[in-house]
Amino acid sequence: MNKQTKGAIAAGAAALLLAGGAGTMAAWNSSQTVGGGAVNSGTLSLTQTGSTGWTEGNGTAIADISQFKAVPGDIVVYNASFNVGAKGKNLHATLTADPATITGGAELLAALGQETTATIGATPLAGGAITEANDGSTVNVKVKFTFDNATTGTTAQGQSVNLSNFAVKLQQN
Repeated sequence: MNKQTKGAIAAGAAALLLAGGAGTMAAWNSSQTVGGGAVNSGTLSLTQTGSTGWTEGNGTAIADISQFKAVPGDIVVYNASFNVGAKGKNLHATLTADPATITGGAELLAALGQETTATIGATPLAGGAITEANDGSTVNVKVKFTFDNATTGTTAQGQSVNLSNFAVKLQQN
């Protein structure tokens, strides 16, 4: 018998021994239920309460915002109240006006500055910041639109901005 044949027979015998013993190799294990319970997700919601309204910068009510003819320097303010739902241990969100919901003439859009302020009672919420501590609170929101006083010539004249789909959003950070 040559060396190659002897090597093949030895390798085959080793494989048979290993395969035969594979079924008898036992691996002990154990487990224990830890009883951790369920994990539930939090919530974030914003629900308008009461009526909304528009005023001029000096507080004069605007009966119909679609009939208001703004000129450079004018300020119009949206006023509303919202009930905040904010449940979650590490929940941090920001309340702002959603610029994506405002459409219209490009020059007028560019000339309108926008500033959102939010308060709970008399306490301002810095930057519109909402946390779980605000859950169930009523937040008073003012969105101030300022027509840039430096707008000159015929820039933005005769244009309109559509506020009919204007939205306030509460976005998790």
